[in-house]
Amino acid sequence: MKPETIDGIKSLIEKRSSKLRYLHISWFGGEPLLAKDIVMDISAYAQSLASQYFDLTYSGGMTINGYLLDVNTLHALVDVGVTQYQISLDGPKEIHDRTRIRADGKSTFQRIWSNLMAIRDSSLPVSILLRLHLTADTFQLIDPLLEDIKRELLPDPRFSAFFKPIEHLGGPNDPNINTVSEHDKKIIISSLEYKLFGDGSNSIEYQKNAAPSDDYVCYASRPNSLIIRADGSIGKCTVALTDKRNHVGTLTSDGKLELNPDRLRPWMRGIETLDPETLGCPLVSLPLE
Repeated sequence: MKPETIDGIKSLIEKRSSKLRYLHISWFGGEPLLAKDIVMDISAYAQSLASQYFDLTYSGGMTINGYLLDVNTLHALVDVGVTQYQISLDGPKEIHDRTRIRADGKSTFQRIWSNLMAIRDSSLPVSILLRLHLTADTFQLIDPLLEDIKRELLPDPRFSAFFKPIEHLGGPNDPNINTVSEHDKKIIISSLEYKLFGDGSNSIEYQKNAAPSDDYVCYASRPNSLIIRADGSIGKCTVALTDKRNHVGTLTSDGKLELNPDRLRPWMRGIETLDPETLGCPLVSLPLE
């Protein structure tokens, strides 16, 4: 992220802070911890603003692969208000290390799992949501991971989990991914939830990790939710990153949002119509340009 973008973010949240009650900054990548210094800088600035405005509550979160989240790094992030984490796993070690490798070809699972164990053994005030990936080739092979999570992590209320079937999102590896069919998704997820959470549909774990309800509103539908990319461009959705409809404006170095109303308005049409499907995912039927 260039210095002018960092300055723009700081200026934007400074201008808005006196009128906000709640500010949440979520870091998404790529891998955000490869730019840990920037995360720390902006997060510390947001936290300082929250200390100036007593009506403002600030929180921070991060979607990461967990490889760089050692306890020392976590301590530093918690100190600047980043306490919510979503960490993805592709399966037990044998599966994860086939699909989630380092740039040099080395494995990643053991270090991620060691980091999770260290977090568990700490007393840090964090919440860790494990996103457990599924494909048609792997969902029958993840039981060993579920047993480990159930035994080692879920007894700690700071940890929770949910299942996410991998989808074709337009990347170069799409042809290599054998996705779970729409017909099978609910059946497979229900079976895996039973293995992980038991048969208590009223249990805290089950409710915490159930699929979004019919009144779910996607962040991309919310007027006051924006994505600021590393180059200062503004978007609404963290999935449609290469879709020109998702480029709704630019952030200037002085914190001004130069927005394109013709591109911004369609993302928020669910707020006008209150259509549950559109509110739940405005990308699904987003009008073409």
